[in-house]
Amino acid sequence: MIFTKLSQAMQALKQEARGAFKDFGTLVFLNVILYLLIRVFFYIWNYSQLKSLSAIDLIYTIRTGMLFDLAVSGPICALLMIVWLWAPRILRLILTTVILLGHSFLISLSVADTVMINFMGRRFTINSLYLIGEGKTSNWLEFYQVFIFGVIVVTGYFYLSFKILEKDENQKSKMLMTPKIFFTFLFLSCAVVLGRGGFQQKPISFINAKIINHPFAHQLILNSGFTFIKSIGRPQIERVHYFDQKEMFKLLNLDPTLYTKSKIKPQKLNVVLVIVESLSSEYLSPKITPFLTDLSKKGVLFNPAYANGRRSVEGLAALLSGIPSLMEESFINSEFATNDFVGLGTLLKTQGYQTSFFHGAQNGSMRFDSFTKAAGFDQYFGKNEFNDNTQDDEAWGIYDDPFLNFACGKMSDFKSPFSSVIFTLTSHVPYHLPLDFKQKIENSDLKNEVSILKSINYTDEALKNFFHCAQLQPWYSNTLFIILGDHTGPDLKSDADFKSKFEIPILFYTQDVKKLQGLSNQQLAQQIDILPTLTDLIGIPLLNKNHLARSLYEPGKKVVPLFSDQRYELVTDMDKSSNEDRLKAIRQYFSSGLYDNRLYFPPQSK
Repeated sequence: MIFTKLSQAMQALKQEARGAFKDFGTLVFLNVILYLLIRVFFYIWNYSQLKSLSAIDLIYTIRTGMLFDLAVSGPICALLMIVWLWAPRILRLILTTVILLGHSFLISLSVADTVMINFMGRRFTINSLYLIGEGKTSNWLEFYQVFIFGVIVVTGYFYLSFKILEKDENQKSKMLMTPKIFFTFLFLSCAVVLGRGGFQQKPISFINAKIINHPFAHQLILNSGFTFIKSIGRPQIERVHYFDQKEMFKLLNLDPTLYTKSKIKPQKLNVVLVIVESLSSEYLSPKITPFLTDLSKKGVLFNPAYANGRRSVEGLAALLSGIPSLMEESFINSEFATNDFVGLGTLLKTQGYQTSFFHGAQNGSMRFDSFTKAAGFDQYFGKNEFNDNTQDDEAWGIYDDPFLNFACGKMSDFKSPFSSVIFTLTSHVPYHLPLDFKQKIENSDLKNEVSILKSINYTDEALKNFFHCAQLQPWYSNTLFIILGDHTGPDLKSDADFKSKFEIPILFYTQDVKKLQGLSNQQLAQQIDILPTLTDLIGIPLLNKNHLARSLYEPGKKVVPLFSDQRYELVTDMDKSSNEDRLKAIRQYFSSGLYDNRLYFPPQSK
């Protein structure tokens, strides 16, 4: 008798589960089809900008776009199901209507962006609200087809959603308490997984849409509901305007009256960019960094040079795309990450370079994998590819020494010319060191030094071993190494000023220093200068440039903007009486560039 009742209860639960998840699956399917229709409409309307996409790329964009669609619609579907499980009829209808209206607003944004994308250059965000009241109503009447399509889509969404939810209404409302709790938990779990875009380490963000080297494909991948929700509550950068464009350019670094251009013989050198975690300028010394100190005597050292941010993600954006951090949020994690930007890897690939990026942390850490791909670096080597957890520091990833050795081995398989970026990690809090090195430190004159210096000393030795490996490779003699910090580490001085929090060394080295002739360290240098310096050295023509940066082959007066915690400061060798205007010009250039999706302009002529 007991077994019979238990069997009947299990059968009933099974039937309820099938019904509940069938309705949930139908709702999700409806939303997938809905967003697919909007994406197809977007593609047709903007065909002139998307027609260069191959069939494979188009399928890839649609598949990736579904992740962004489910990130918005999945939690909404789960919420609707929970409402219909628990709420009494009248409240259920009210809540359902409110939820559907809210989602319809997000859907309408995606439909409207079919046209608006050509005005703003990017998907709708909270910052796009400044457009309200701009222009004449008659201008929008020209796009009545989009309005009609939007009305049809939203109406159909409302009607079909209610039809799906009303099906088996009585069965949902009569469900016992235990199954309701069980299904609520499952729906919440689905909402979390779909809302974060899957089970990967980091939830999907703007940068995950930059999967194809195409100036407009990421706009097809995104939906405006996602970009709007993601932008809510994020630190905003104020859009400012002080000067006309010509006057603004005169206050920036590409003003041709400020510098002289060196004669450069283009060279197709391999490029290895080594970004050392937390390498402050003040750490460079014979005691702490004996290898780097010795190497700097054989190359061209800028010390101090300046980081363009205070975090690793900001340093990476500055180095690989020439974008400084002049706002509270990093560019990589901001709503502007889908803006058009020049990627160092993309430029190098036009010259036949094989591109790769190495970082010993868990793949997906800080979205480096997504951003480096967007910047044109095709191969990514992280902790997964290293595949030996015995070398894990149990904090961030693989210790620098074995990982740099791994990188050297991989680069030896690359066909020249190649460009590799290596990002170290051991010199990051909590400064874990391998046991054998820790014992070595305790028996040396460094035992009383602060933890960061012991860690930097370890990374210096790892770099020494890396160069020993590289010297044995045939590609070494034709390779340019650039070694620099991603940002500064802890200050060693208690009275450190603001600019010292940005001072890092930048070292250019190649076996034949004559290949660096014309590279002048008698000038200010910053991270965003690396990209134009490399394009000059390799001979990559740039029609448009970032006017905040300048090639280090173009010596002369310069201004370097620093920003942290809402504070600006300029480092410059020019007349400081004009600093207020220079700062205004920099802020205008940067904020307008982000909002207008244009950070690059033709250089001005004398």
